[in-house]
Amino acid sequence: MDEARVKKEFLLLGLTCFAALAPLQAAAQDRKIEQAIKHRKAAFTLMATYVSRMVQTVEGHRPFDAKLMAQDAKTLELLTRLPWEGFVEGSERGETRAKADIWLEDDKFKRYGIDLQAVSAAVTVAAESGNLQRFKAAVSQMREVCNACHKAFRKD
Repeated sequence: MDEARVKKEFLLLGLTCFAALAPLQAAAQDRKIEQAIKHRKAAFTLMATYVSRMVQTVEGHRPFDAKLMAQDAKTLELLTRLPWEGFVEGSERGETRAKADIWLEDDKFKRYGIDLQAVSAAVTVAAESGNLQRFKAAVSQMREVCNACHKAFRKD
């Protein structure tokens, strides 16, 4: 075989391998995006469960148990740190309620996340105080932060 033919066959083999592997790489990227979306959805679902309990308490549908609310608040405080890593590039596609604005207004979106972590910590302190009025005020403030972010960045 002459050298030109070997180079040509080697190039053809390389292109064939690339063409065969490209869909696998795309599929792997799609799985990463799917996992990111699932991660943040799971975190938000759990957060909603704990917020719901607190709201039911604040609205008088459940008795105020300071110890239970403090435990729930601590759990929520931890959960508020979880969803943000699920907002990776490319995850605006797929089955998601996130608006594209999250990626266009990244600083604003991150600010809401920081604010949520701060107000959830305040809810924990208020619950631990055992003072229902203080707890109601902290939960109200947390709901305001949640609603502002939802209005700006969540599809209906």
